[in-house]
Amino acid sequence: MSSINVTPRFSSSASWAPPAVPPVLAAVSDGRQPPQSASRGFRVIRVLLSLGAGQEHQLADIARAAGLQPSHASKLLKAAALERLVEHGARRGAYRITREAAPLLPTLVGARTTTSAVQDVVGGLREETGLAVAWHEPHFRPGLGLHLTLVELACPRPELRAAAAQQDEDLRTTAAGRAALAYAPAELAATADDQALSLPVTTLETIRAARIALRRSPGVCTLATPVMRGPHLIAVLSLTGADGPFHEPLRAQEFAVLLRRAAARAAGPGPAVSSPARSAHHLTSSTANLPERHLA
Repeated sequence: MSSINVTPRFSSSASWAPPAVPPVLAAVSDGRQPPQSASRGFRVIRVLLSLGAGQEHQLADIARAAGLQPSHASKLLKAAALERLVEHGARRGAYRITREAAPLLPTLVGARTTTSAVQDVVGGLREETGLAVAWHEPHFRPGLGLHLTLVELACPRPELRAAAAQQDEDLRTTAAGRAALAYAPAELAATADDQALSLPVTTLETIRAARIALRRSPGVCTLATPVMRGPHLIAVLSLTGADGPFHEPLRAQEFAVLLRRAAARAAGPGPAVSSPARSAHHLTSSTANLPERHLA
């Protein structure tokens, strides 16, 4: 029996095909680990979101918050621009999330909507102090280890946003990270490579005694305190501002007390470890007198 080869006929609609899924997103959706370069690309997008998805940000600030060299961050941003995830801002060297990508990115990077209670605490503390206020929540996932997700950031000065966001991957290098490590369960305090994350004993004792972790960088200072619900760490609340006022003992004490009181309010109902009464008790302990070698 002879066979006849018939050339297939395509309808006009056959000329359309759904857009191909980028390999990186396909890997993520299939549960596969994306390549390292892709991971850094996601990190840049996450930083843009944390610094403010509705605003544009300078390359230097994005690179600093992502822990990357500016040249490397620039390549990643240009690649993201080709995929219409980011676009150039109005200022030279600035980038922002595109309008098209904004609805998709929270799912991709694990962002979440803040509750009104968190917004009230962060906004109220910013009004009380005039400083940048950040709310971080701890998470542990295999392959990522213990990490902090920036949930809410209120910053009156744009130049402080990167410092206040505290997005360094090494928790030991930020005030928020140190506060988390001082109260997180030891079995969860591990890196993505399953290496133990720990603080020097003297640093750990200092943070727990004052319920304050401090980090100074050139011209900027950050205080962070745990938000506890019973024995459980549920978040880290921090204040960031110009370094000058933190060198004044009374101002430093005031900031520390307001920070601890806000954390106590944020803990909500239940046996919160930190309370306004406890915070008032610490009024006489100056954060300015904490050993610099443990808090620099």
